[in-house]
Amino acid sequence: HLTGDIHAVTAANNLVAAQMDARIFHELTQKDGPLYDRLVPKIKGTRKFSSIQLRRLKKLGITKTDPDLLTEDERTKFSRLNIDTTKIMWNRVVDLNDRYLRKITIGQSPTEKGFTRETAFDISVASEIMAILALGTDMDDIKERLANMVVALDKNGEPVTADDLGVTGAVLVLLKDALEPTLMQSLEGTPVMVHAGP
Repeated sequence: HLTGDIHAVTAANNLVAAQMDARIFHELTQKDGPLYDRLVPKIKGTRKFSSIQLRRLKKLGITKTDPDLLTEDERTKFSRLNIDTTKIMWNRVVDLNDRYLRKITIGQSPTEKGFTRETAFDISVASEIMAILALGTDMDDIKERLANMVVALDKNGEPVTADDLGVTGAVLVLLKDALEPTLMQSLEGTPVMVHAGP
């Protein structure tokens, strides 16, 4: 498993995929009010937007920062990503070239209430996250690149990003150790720095 970087990228990539499918499921099975309450829950009687939610509001052109002051339309706009399931461009990854995972159907469990869709697995090193890990110049640069990853299009053809899904921070945590190069040695004993994938 060498440096563990590929494992970190695999976990981070699949976290984005899992979050996207969970979001699609909740949007399909919940009305606007309960969906908003799930995204911005009351904790000890008060609601508060997280920093990533404030970025989403800014992207939507909503300047309010108090969750209780949003109109019903603003709450719906904030809560629903309306991902077009035929326009998802983010696949799960595995660190193995397994031809039988090149096309799969997900959502077949009865708990998914019939919301199945076709998707695929890619090889881990082909993940956009691997490219970001290899090209990023520092933590802030990597965070910005992760936030801007386009994972799908919505039903209006607009891009849906990892930041819209609210996963940027979690993905960065999974990559925190992989950001550092690893000191290894060649067969001849020469010190070498190894970073990211092949």
